[in-house]
Amino acid sequence: MTVPNSPPGTLRLVRGTPNSNGAENAELFLLVGDPTIAPIREIIPDEGVTLPQPSVDLTEQRFRLCILHFNDLHGHISRITPYGDRPVFSRIVWRLREVRRRCKNDPRTAVLAMSAGDDLIGAVFDELLGDAPNSYAVHAGYHLYSQAGIDVGVLGNHDLDMGTRLLAQAIRCDARFPLLSANLVGSRRLTGLYHPAALLVVKGIRVGIMGLTTPGEVKRPDDAEFCIASPVQAAHHLLPALRPLCDVLVVLSHLGYSLGANTATVLSAGDVELAESLPHGSVHAIVGGHTHHVLNEQGLSADNIVNGIPIVQAGAMGRFLGVVDITLNPDAAVSNARLTPTADLPADEGFERKEVQPLLERVRPLFTRRLGRVAERPDLSTDAIRNDFAAGESALANFITDALAARCRAAGHPVDFAMIDASSVRCGLPVGGELTFGDWFNLMPFADTVRLYQLTGRQLKTLLEDNALRADRPDEPHAERGFLQFSRQIRYTIELGADRCSAQAANITVDGVPLDAQLERTFLVAGTSFLREAAMAWEGCTARELDLPIADPRDWPHTDTELFVRDAMIAFIREHGGVTEAAGAKRDGRLQVVWDGAYLTRE
Repeated sequence: MTVPNSPPGTLRLVRGTPNSNGAENAELFLLVGDPTIAPIREIIPDEGVTLPQPSVDLTEQRFRLCILHFNDLHGHISRITPYGDRPVFSRIVWRLREVRRRCKNDPRTAVLAMSAGDDLIGAVFDELLGDAPNSYAVHAGYHLYSQAGIDVGVLGNHDLDMGTRLLAQAIRCDARFPLLSANLVGSRRLTGLYHPAALLVVKGIRVGIMGLTTPGEVKRPDDAEFCIASPVQAAHHLLPALRPLCDVLVVLSHLGYSLGANTATVLSAGDVELAESLPHGSVHAIVGGHTHHVLNEQGLSADNIVNGIPIVQAGAMGRFLGVVDITLNPDAAVSNARLTPTADLPADEGFERKEVQPLLERVRPLFTRRLGRVAERPDLSTDAIRNDFAAGESALANFITDALAARCRAAGHPVDFAMIDASSVRCGLPVGGELTFGDWFNLMPFADTVRLYQLTGRQLKTLLEDNALRADRPDEPHAERGFLQFSRQIRYTIELGADRCSAQAANITVDGVPLDAQLERTFLVAGTSFLREAAMAWEGCTARELDLPIADPRDWPHTDTELFVRDAMIAFIREHGGVTEAAGAKRDGRLQVVWDGAYLTRE
């Protein structure tokens, strides 16, 4: 849809086409314009568009709006396992269709279905996007949402990981429902493909829905003017003008639960801070995502009502389906909110057979294609990765970091060394067996890109001293602390000391030269775009309690590339016939760990 933009302080109201599989006999209106520039003074209907008026008498009998919601599915529409395919989205569809069937002939009940963002990145179905519009096949999530009857979605940060060119292709080809974001602005490729807010009229009830996207750093902003502005400012600019048009007003948010969340980076504001900033009860619910919180599992908790505004979120990866009931009698208020584990639901067999299985047949050859062999080394296993990654040297970490450095150089980036943390490695490999694309995808399921850091020798020394404080100790439970593993150019010793506070790095060399002789040198270091994100809980609690100095390379000068870590690794694996000792899958003594006066060794 191409619609002229609006002057600052105004938005246009245009008629949209609702999902034909969604809410029955719904009308859809979309807002056009930029609410981040100035407060919205006026919403101007496009030619031939009439502002919807309230048409249901709520004074004598209540009306109930049922909202079904999920978030952060990350492409997990079905799980391919060694024990067979496990339906996920088809279970959500079963419940959605069952609720809609039950309410179809009830004039006083309406049903809407919403996705709170991050609808891809993390499952093999991502491969169907291709790497450019000419290799695009299908956005599995948007295609299935359209067929299932999802009414509206919001753009999440990971929806932008593949770049706006592919996202635009996905929306044009596969999304038959509106996508929202009031604070995503400036993208010429996405112009007309998303909107700041929507107005859905179902059974006479006017439901306003505003979308907000987390303003965290976008990994591949391939639009020159693309940016994500303050969500709180956008909300404050838009809500006063939108509220009079609605009987029910919902914020569909991909901001995360709160600034205190430690499961994902929340910048500027989360849903809690947004609710605190708004007039009391000015929206009826915030339907959230991003931080994978499991909220209100057994019913709406008072802890999740902030400033009179209920906040809901349904975990991640399709584990839960949320329901929010909003009762109008005549005023609107949330009367019920809870989660249903999708594993407890049957799959919609017809939907699974007709819609999901054809997609599975398309990705299965990709998933099972052979890449080579895996060395017969126990420390390449999932058990070793989950127990010992941060306890010492790792053959798998050595292989990944050395390969990453090599592939960066092959791509024209003259890096001095590479580093990764455990967030890059989700599991191990089939030790001594055949390696498939699916095996490596399970190990690296996300679309992390290569980030190039510039570190002085002094900063590198600080980073390695910090790393020693994060190492797992034999006398403490293991937790994710963001321990870094390095490529072969870095060799050093970690002396664990009597306690965590006394751990230190020693005998540090870079390319065989003592680091103390290179403190003024600037190193170019390859890392990932998700470096140490999973360590926020430890950094925010234990490290602060122990008063440990934190060195964060994310704060140092860096440049993002368009090189995907997984693609670089697969190219290296193919070149070398697998993850083998000859290709670098072995320990070479680059990291020694000393505890209680003795070197720790692992088989």
